[in-house]
Amino acid sequence: MYKVLVVEDTLSIREEINDILLMEGYIVFQAENGRIGFEVALRENPDLIVSDILMPDLNGFEMFEKLQEDKKTMNIPLIFLSAKAEKADIRIGMNLGAEDYLTKPINTNDLVDAVENKIKNKLIRDQKIITKTKDLLNTLQNQKIQLDNYSRLILDGLKYSHLDVSDLLTWTKEELEDTNSFEDSNSKINEKWSTLEHIESNTLNIHTLAERVISEMNEPSHITILIDNELPTLFANENMLERIFKILIQTAIESIGKKIGLIELGCQTTEKEYIFSIKYDYVRINPAYHKEIFEEYQVIKPTKSIGVELNIAEKIISHYKGQISVKSIPNKETIYYFNLPKN
Repeated sequence: MYKVLVVEDTLSIREEINDILLMEGYIVFQAENGRIGFEVALRENPDLIVSDILMPDLNGFEMFEKLQEDKKTMNIPLIFLSAKAEKADIRIGMNLGAEDYLTKPINTNDLVDAVENKIKNKLIRDQKIITKTKDLLNTLQNQKIQLDNYSRLILDGLKYSHLDVSDLLTWTKEELEDTNSFEDSNSKINEKWSTLEHIESNTLNIHTLAERVISEMNEPSHITILIDNELPTLFANENMLERIFKILIQTAIESIGKKIGLIELGCQTTEKEYIFSIKYDYVRINPAYHKEIFEEYQVIKPTKSIGVELNIAEKIISHYKGQISVKSIPNKETIYYFNLPKN
């Protein structure tokens, strides 16, 4: 059952409205002025308020302004009552955000219709808010999962680096114990430790890595994934490079959706860097979003967030002093580019 608060300083009118709404099946609360009406609204959280304008202590306009300032009551719809339908009153009420305006004496049918319509509209708005809230929570949950995955990827790298540092410390201790020549040992130790900055990286055949990623992607039957030319060999962390290709290929697959599509991987070589590309059919990304899609919490549509995954790719590429960008040609293709220095 829906709750209606009637705020009216004239007892006979308040009782008349109360009786009409009770007969229609509503739960009705009463208040004789705006101050009490505000207190009742805070306590009972009604679905609708029907309020007179001219009242002692706190008039209808003042009460409505207080309701709008409080988070608990700001979304409660309100219908104003007035003894005369002056345009000035109507304009003030509507500017404040009132849902409707009725004149006294009250017409029963007009009152019932107005209350029913305003509560129905409120229910529709509330449902939209609930739906959007659920969508937002799902989006945030997905973002948290992706960020946790990214953190795990980084922590894995730190874990392996920690193990290598531990091995180096053990080796250093043993080297110092096994030799009488401090200078000779010091030279060997420095040589060994100089490799520490490269511990987490290996020489990788990117072509082989990309083929493995594609084979593990559960490629949809309506989408073809090709490598256009021979991809280079790089000195980098395998998990990091693999993650970049997984993110960009998966983004392409999700963007194509159920359409028949083609995804092409390629690479161009310049004097100083390798420029990789992941190109796919048809889908267009609005140029206004070309930079924003790589931001950590960017949500392009309420129910779809691609920013977290692409942000992870952007962070990894930045780690290797590279950059990522997107180019989109209407009704033709979308291309992600990322460059990695040869060094």
